[in-house]
Amino acid sequence: MKNTLMVDIETTGQRPGCKVLSIGAFGFDTKGNQVSFYKRISPIQQELIGLTDDASTLEWWNRQSEEAKQEAFSGTEDPKKVVSAFLDFFGENFNTGYGENFSVWCCGLDFDFPILEALFKHALNANAALPWKFYTQNDYRTIKNQFPIIKKFEGNDLKHSAIEDAKAQMRGLRYFFENIKDKVQ
Repeated sequence: MKNTLMVDIETTGQRPGCKVLSIGAFGFDTKGNQVSFYKRISPIQQELIGLTDDASTLEWWNRQSEEAKQEAFSGTEDPKKVVSAFLDFFGENFNTGYGENFSVWCCGLDFDFPILEALFKHALNANAALPWKFYTQNDYRTIKNQFPIIKKFEGNDLKHSAIEDAKAQMRGLRYFFENIKDKVQ
């Protein structure tokens, strides 16, 4: 797989404007090399730029393992620096020019991408946007729901870690493309 990226985030809410605890991205650059990005963001610094928590999501986090909570809530990085670092990582590894065969994936088009874009706008400026074109966005959740066997090939031992979730989702996506896609066309 070339020029393909899987993005996952951990959050304190379910809507744009909530805090993003971490960003994990795993993919294959324009040459097919594995590349990854992982940063944990300070919840306190996000509050200072206007991002919020959702009570029901915080209740959900309280029911998770201590390891998952520690991983999620121990971020110390400045949101502006994380967003800038993500943009640098993306620019160095992916070509999204017109006509390029680039795809970016997440688990639910209505979750990760809009929340991530809200973080960009709060951290940088109101005009900030995601670094890819809207038509390159794809939903891994739909594929996984249509072909449940894929879940078996994800192999994720550390749940609720954005980077481990992104890697697991990419393993599932890769299994789909290598073993299922051509059989259902």
